[in-house]
Amino acid sequence: MTEEQAKELLQKFLDKQANPEEQKKVEEWYAALDQQKVEVAADRKAAIGAQLLVNLKAAMRNETQHQKVFKLKFFVRIAAAVLIIITVGLSIWKSSSPVSSNGNQLTVITGSKEQKRITLSDGSVVMLGPSAKIIYPKIFSSNSRHIILKEGEAFFDIAHQEQRPFTVHTTSGVDIRVLGTSFKVKSYQASKHIEVAVVTGKVSVSNKNGNLGTLIKDEFLTYDKDGGRASIHKLKAAAFVELAFEGATLEQVINKLQYVYSIKISLSDTALNKLKTTAVFSSRQTPEEILDIICSLHHLKFNASKNHKTFNIYR
Repeated sequence: MTEEQAKELLQKFLDKQANPEEQKKVEEWYAALDQQKVEVAADRKAAIGAQLLVNLKAAMRNETQHQKVFKLKFFVRIAAAVLIIITVGLSIWKSSSPVSSNGNQLTVITGSKEQKRITLSDGSVVMLGPSAKIIYPKIFSSNSRHIILKEGEAFFDIAHQEQRPFTVHTTSGVDIRVLGTSFKVKSYQASKHIEVAVVTGKVSVSNKNGNLGTLIKDEFLTYDKDGGRASIHKLKAAAFVELAFEGATLEQVINKLQYVYSIKISLSDTALNKLKTTAVFSSRQTPEEILDIICSLHHLKFNASKNHKTFNIYR
């Protein structure tokens, strides 16, 4: 929730237009006041206090006599909340913002109009969409990487680690397993379907009954939670991602390209593995275009098989 959204919510509350859930949120902010230790400059307090007093008097003039005592108490409470929120940059809702920790596990929740970028301990990146909830470890274990998408939509750009598979678990029992690729998962508890779309690389989708399908670039899977059925389709519009390398070894670059394009790249000399590469590409480019640039950087050559699925780099 942004500062502007918080102010809009407070205004809705004061105008008696907030729904029960929104009313509860404001009440939680007020309840948290007693637990906050906030230092505010005296001149700032005076300025905000004067404006609040004007607003309170104007509001109470519109109330009948028998309601005044109740309304005064009501508006003083809200005025206190507004005072704290304005002076410390919405510290209350930020301190109680939906980012919590339980041991090694972190939980992040986004608002209805919010998106959030999360960088995981292995360098993988998750882009959370609005109204999403994800649980992930501060540090992944040495032999596996597991996170839980509890709700909503998220885009994953996974760092390739062949010895440490990455698995996204959903609340409906559908799991998405990868080694290194980029894909999107849409899993809302209120929806009858789960969607998985692959932008680069390859992913395996399964549930307790077994494998539901293996997806490659520009394919998406729809899973019917009620019927337990899955279907795979081609994406109507191809999606592209950035492929950035900052001082990466040629071995790391090759591993990434192999999973992005589902191809095989070999080196004629293992000594070439350690060559460093700093460059930015796009999955919109063909493997040949990228390999041509990389080979030019290192004064190397490459050739391709007839089906353009196997490549060899040599001096």
